[in-house]
Amino acid sequence: MWVKLAFKLFARELRRGELTIIFAAIALAVLTVFSLSSVTERIGLNIEKKTSDFIAADRRLSSNHAFTDNYINEANQQGLETASLLFFDSMLFANDELVLGSVKAVTEQYPLRGMVEIKDTLESVGYEIRGGPKSGNIWLSEGLFYTLNVNVGDTVELGAGQFTISKVLVSEPDAPFFSLAGNKRVLLNYADIGSTKAVQVGSRVFHRLLFAGTDAQLSDYYLWLKPQLKENQNWEGVKDRQSPLGENLARAERFLLLAGLFGIMLAAVAMAVSAKRYCERQYDPVAMMKTLGGSRVVIRKIFLTHLALVTSVSIIIGLSIGFVLQYFGANYLAQFMGAELPSAGIKPWLLSAFIGMTCALMFSLKPLLDLFDIPPLRVLRRNLGDRLAISRIHMASSLFTIFLLMWLFSGEIVITLILFGSSLLVIGVLFGISRALFSFGRKLGLSPGSSWSLAIATLQKRANANAVQLISFALAIKLMLFLVVLKNDMISDWEMQVPADAPNAFFINIAEQDIEPITTFFNNNNITHEAFYPVFNARVNAINGEELARRVSKQEGEERDEDAREGVSREPNLTWLSEIPEGNEVIEGEWFSNGDDIEVSVFEGWKEVLDLELGDTISFLANERRFDAKVTSFRSVDWGTLKPNFVMILSPNMAGKTPVTYFSAAKLEAQHNKGVSQLLQRHPTMSMIDIKSRLEQAQSIIAQVSLAIGFVLSIVLVSGALVLISQVQASLAERMQEVVILRTLGARGRLIKLATLYEFVLLGAIAGFVAALVSDVALLLIQQQLFDVAGRLHWYIWLLGPISGAAFVATIGYFMVANTMRQNTQGLLRNLS
Repeated sequence: MWVKLAFKLFARELRRGELTIIFAAIALAVLTVFSLSSVTERIGLNIEKKTSDFIAADRRLSSNHAFTDNYINEANQQGLETASLLFFDSMLFANDELVLGSVKAVTEQYPLRGMVEIKDTLESVGYEIRGGPKSGNIWLSEGLFYTLNVNVGDTVELGAGQFTISKVLVSEPDAPFFSLAGNKRVLLNYADIGSTKAVQVGSRVFHRLLFAGTDAQLSDYYLWLKPQLKENQNWEGVKDRQSPLGENLARAERFLLLAGLFGIMLAAVAMAVSAKRYCERQYDPVAMMKTLGGSRVVIRKIFLTHLALVTSVSIIIGLSIGFVLQYFGANYLAQFMGAELPSAGIKPWLLSAFIGMTCALMFSLKPLLDLFDIPPLRVLRRNLGDRLAISRIHMASSLFTIFLLMWLFSGEIVITLILFGSSLLVIGVLFGISRALFSFGRKLGLSPGSSWSLAIATLQKRANANAVQLISFALAIKLMLFLVVLKNDMISDWEMQVPADAPNAFFINIAEQDIEPITTFFNNNNITHEAFYPVFNARVNAINGEELARRVSKQEGEERDEDAREGVSREPNLTWLSEIPEGNEVIEGEWFSNGDDIEVSVFEGWKEVLDLELGDTISFLANERRFDAKVTSFRSVDWGTLKPNFVMILSPNMAGKTPVTYFSAAKLEAQHNKGVSQLLQRHPTMSMIDIKSRLEQAQSIIAQVSLAIGFVLSIVLVSGALVLISQVQASLAERMQEVVILRTLGARGRLIKLATLYEFVLLGAIAGFVAALVSDVALLLIQQQLFDVAGRLHWYIWLLGPISGAAFVATIGYFMVANTMRQNTQGLLRNLS
């Protein structure tokens, strides 16, 4: 019996639009979370895939000695793709020219991620392929062609073997950003290592295994691998690389995570407002049903059925709209990225449906319980039950639910606490400000009959309701300001890392006697270049006599042994200088004292990594020579300039104590190519590293993130607008009553319209000001805690917040009530009845 009645009432309320608000809110929550999580997951996967190109794999294993067969066998059994690499130096001989080349032998599966760029001749256009040279062939970088005076098709001796030069090697995905190997690079087939006879027992070689597969496969393999790793074997992913790339990838992931949290907060606010309003509109029908003999049990079943029906349909429609939205949005972004975005997994579907059901249950449960308690006497006394409209229990449970959903979505307690805490601060500040301002409104002494007087009187009359509206408006504005400011700060920060005038070529292995002619060449050809720096490699062995611990894998989320001293995995490039280089600033300690002891200035980022203090002694190993240096200062370094920079700079008295070469950087244009080629021929020991392709890869990632942020902003903007619409619609009935009363008392239509507009302007301006104030403080914490950048205040949003808030709320609010203003008094009375 009750089932038939429930469906009949459900159909009637659908026709009347009674369920529109709660239906739209649940659908909004689902489609917002689904579209945001799907698009951000797909873009995040694509960004991770792009950055994996930088190491030619998803993970790599490095070693100074050969791997046993069980490493590859176990990887193949677990379904991973693998490739083997071997690095060694060997002499190349052709046309009576002899040169030392840096050889990389690769198996046919190389690279697992990314592409190798080659050219058929020195003059032809480069193209990308996957794979390496066939057995008996060899690929040489362009500098070796000039040094050996050879062409494609010629024969060259590598060690004891003879090989045919089949291609010009332009770039490899895992080529080091800066390496002393320069452009003396050789790509060899792995099967031809033996024929070179260059790799013997005791030879200085470097082994590497590449792996590609799913995260689960890689994690399982690492669990097997970790107990067998030797001290000089390193397991790495792109996040382990100590470079701006790994840092930018982490920032992109955190921003997309942040955007998803904003979507959840907006959807939750819309749902809470809508559920409360829907239940309020059912007070009179429930009172009437109780008057006609309806039992509490039947009424509960009817409305719970309504909630189940509207929740199910809303989730289905929300998922459908969200899927279409993310499909077209992702395809649109993919066109600009020039890449096909990977498909999202099952997580967005499950997460969206779960959040939709949770919102429907948690934000509707308390209003429904209040609804069931409506007394039958409300039929005669219409104010009975009104004090149920504001419930501290409902508010607390709603806030707790939002916090749990944010934490579930992010998995990051710090960022969740910052966002949630700043939102609570908005609520508290606005309650105080709204009550003070609305109370002060009566003392302004505005002339009776003016639109401003009427607007302020209306605000005062609905002080509690307006405080709730202010909170909703301010939260929506706060979240949008968050994204706008973070987008501008983060993208501009990334773009500053690759400025337009940044060098795009490094010249290395320069002999001291070659510095003067090379400088003359640069000046004669108007090539902007940096100073020439002495450089050598050294390993950081110990600090204050304490040996450094082996490294751990950041990619796998490992933590270092707290009882061991942290070290670094690579041999840094060292130099000595008498003056602080441009882009460096001493932030602690003093520059060199010109004493007899060797001193060192350390990049501030390595202070924490190595747990250094002023006065510590660092032990270095350069080739087979050991020396100590005293830490006298820490420096900040602007790595984004791409100019020569060093993590450690030694005092000038280091000069002459170890062999060095020199290097510099220059900004080359297309017209310089021929002259630079001739320069390399005249100075065969010098090498050039062309980093243009690496910069283009980094800029491509930045462009992808920028597009993703723009898409996320558009979704959040729409979600914020729907939150405002749900709040304004919740007060439509009361506004109709006010319009009827004002018209009855003789108020003109223009007076009512302007008063309504001014009311929304004031609400939006107040909400925008508080949102800007709290957002700026929270942004300071977010930038420091989440993005590891120096936070700063953004004074422009203190003006942008009130102006945009007033314009945004006034436009949407007035649009929502415009139809009410156009109706005649009889029509309004019929709608209220």
